[in-house]
Amino acid sequence: MPRRIAYLMPLVVGLVMAAALAATIYADGQRHAQQARLEVFHRLSAVQSGFENALNTRLHLVRTLKAFIALNPDLDQATFAALVGGLLADVGGIRFIELARDNAVSHVYPESGGEAVLGRKLTAEYPPEVRKAALLAARTGHTLVLPPMAVPEGGEAIVALAPVALGADGGHWGMVLVLIDVRTLFREAGLPGVSQLDIAFRELSPGGNDRMIFGQPSVFDMDPVIMNTPVPQGLWQAGALPSGGWHPSPNRVPLLYGGVALIALTTGSLLAVMALIFGRLREREKYRYLVQNARSIILRVDINGQITFCNEHAEAFYGYGPGELLGRPLVGTLIPERGPGGEPMKRQLNRLLANPAEPVLAETTSVRRNGELVWVSWTYSPVSGRDGAMVELLCVGTDITDRRQTEEALRQSERQYRLLADNIMDIIWGTDADLRITFVSRSDTELRGYTRAEIMGRPIREYLTGVSRNRLDEGVTMLKAMARTKEQPLAVTQDLEFLCADGGTLWLETRLGLLLSESDDIVGVIGVGRDITDRKLAEALRDDVERMARHDLKTPLGAVIGLPGEISRLGGLTGAQTGMLRTIEDAGEAMLALINRSLDLFKMERGTYALDRREVDVLEVLERFKAEARSIFREKGISMGIEITGGLPEDGVVLLAEAELFRSMLSNLLLNALQASPEGGSVTITLTRTDSLAIAIRNQGEVPVSIRETFFQKYVRAESSPGSGLGTYSARLVARTHGGDITLDTSTPGETCVVVTLPLR
Repeated sequence: MPRRIAYLMPLVVGLVMAAALAATIYADGQRHAQQARLEVFHRLSAVQSGFENALNTRLHLVRTLKAFIALNPDLDQATFAALVGGLLADVGGIRFIELARDNAVSHVYPESGGEAVLGRKLTAEYPPEVRKAALLAARTGHTLVLPPMAVPEGGEAIVALAPVALGADGGHWGMVLVLIDVRTLFREAGLPGVSQLDIAFRELSPGGNDRMIFGQPSVFDMDPVIMNTPVPQGLWQAGALPSGGWHPSPNRVPLLYGGVALIALTTGSLLAVMALIFGRLREREKYRYLVQNARSIILRVDINGQITFCNEHAEAFYGYGPGELLGRPLVGTLIPERGPGGEPMKRQLNRLLANPAEPVLAETTSVRRNGELVWVSWTYSPVSGRDGAMVELLCVGTDITDRRQTEEALRQSERQYRLLADNIMDIIWGTDADLRITFVSRSDTELRGYTRAEIMGRPIREYLTGVSRNRLDEGVTMLKAMARTKEQPLAVTQDLEFLCADGGTLWLETRLGLLLSESDDIVGVIGVGRDITDRKLAEALRDDVERMARHDLKTPLGAVIGLPGEISRLGGLTGAQTGMLRTIEDAGEAMLALINRSLDLFKMERGTYALDRREVDVLEVLERFKAEARSIFREKGISMGIEITGGLPEDGVVLLAEAELFRSMLSNLLLNALQASPEGGSVTITLTRTDSLAIAIRNQGEVPVSIRETFFQKYVRAESSPGSGLGTYSARLVARTHGGDITLDTSTPGETCVVVTLPLR
């Protein structure tokens, strides 16, 4: 509520200033009006005085004539003309002077132009106003002055009528009429030459029917300055005002706009000041709230090392009551006098007070009231006085006891695991996401001869043979696919041939795994390898023995294949004997083909096999297999469907490959699919043609989890499988020899999908 009242104060000040402005504008208007009326009054006074003097001069002439006639009632026209001529020598603006004896005009001056009125009856042949005024003047004996009117002599004139009486008892002689020229009279009064004034004259009548003498009637409707001119029968009133009416004060607009601007500026300034004050108060309150409620230790220490301020969290953290820490030394109360390394903390604090930027006391031990030691991370900021010198040090601390304990536990754990890794015979290595070596166990140096400094940060592919590089890429690809499908365990096993420092090689059976971040992003690869060089040498020796045996078998097979033909040509054989010889010959040729195929596989393994590429119709190969395996389809009740993505092309599905190898590869894979499918199942073949040809063979039944990682390796087979474990191995070898590959997809539960990808050309 007080804050709201405070915000009303600028508005109240604004209202007071507005009232003062209104009073000032009103007072200025009144002053201006009084000054304007006074100026008009002075100028109208001059006009009224001139008008009154001019009128009185003519009325004095009337009184002179009246007195002369009273003494000379029988004057003739000549005497009258001479008298009037003399009187008018210095007086202008008299149009006619007439004498009406016994109510009839008997004398007129000037005679020229006035003969027409001689003999006229004053009360009968003159305008009604004149007749009425003549009767009134005769009855009252007073001189009357009539406002401007049309007269028989022509034009307009002010008519003055003065009754003439003869002596005390001589009776009424007649009437003196003086026709005064209006323009001359007002010209002598200064009208209409008065500039910047609107002036009007009117005759005041008792009934309110005032008659205008000069000017516009509207002048008297605009609050004019009024002055009265007495005439014999009453008053003539003069009114004046500035041209166009009364004008407001010229200061009114500047006062109004200037005052409004001043009020707005003052009110706005006061509001801004109030907002600034309350804003700073709010900031101080917010700062105080943040300081008091922050989950950090906040202290202020003077240059003597005494605590001058601490927030509530600091008091609660160290176990002190409100205000108990104030005035106490920082070192010895909250910070032990000796640091973890035995260094004197008072000296460290003095260094910090001398130079707050010096990196001392960044992380140190603190002691609670109960004697418990805790770790606190401190940041410091100097508090300067008016002269810029530091007067206090603001200290903000964060409890890092848990972090220090965790770091110590991690260091201990790291020491233990490093000790374990450095004392096993298996090689453990790790890479980043780009397959650059980030860790390797000590056993790697003992087995391969490279020091850690030589291989850290280097791509691991540089230390693999060509074939093993492909196997590593294949394993990482499989791991990434398993990571996308959330397949567990997230690991594969590959036999990798590593290069040694002495130029030799070392075979490691390596279990590969992915290192994932909290957001499941791949951050690296880890491998644990066991030396299988001796086993690989034994396998190579076995392969050499088998290869030599196959080669040696080809010589006797020549006789087995050739002798049946020679015996048949000798003749004398029965049909049954001829059939048996043909069977012996076919078996020998089949055995020779197997021996040749095994030798071809050996060349493929060594990368020396030369392909004989020709156009192969894939659909024809599939149909031929269906015909050859008809008995298996019939026995197990299995159906096989072929789908072509996008429809059958006009030129069919054709690619360049060695026909027999391609047929053998597809036959091995399809035969595996038929054998793995349950009775009544189905096998689906999907052909997708893009830049390459993808052949997806999908069947019901799952590959056992135990052999999924090594599904395409030599001699790998399920326990229930009657095969030798070479079918999938040779199929992948054929695909890679053609520049393609084979992958296994087990993402769909209850199904297995083998995808063969081959280039079209």
